[in-house]
Amino acid sequence: MTALSAEAFLKPRIDALVREAELAGYNRDVAIALLISLLDTGSFIQDPTSVTTQGKGQ
Repeated sequence: MTALSAEAFLKPRIDALVREAELAGYNRDVAIALLISLLDTGSFIQDPTSVTTQGKGQ
């Protein structure tokens, strides 16, 4: 496991994705709202039986 926090790992990737969306002509607020909406859907809800301790400090 790495000492890198989940935020430090994900933030640059999310920033790049939003930046790409803006370059493609999408409004920043729309891109962020869509990301939030996608994360709230069932397709991103993890199966409890597949949960690991990665990122939990263990």
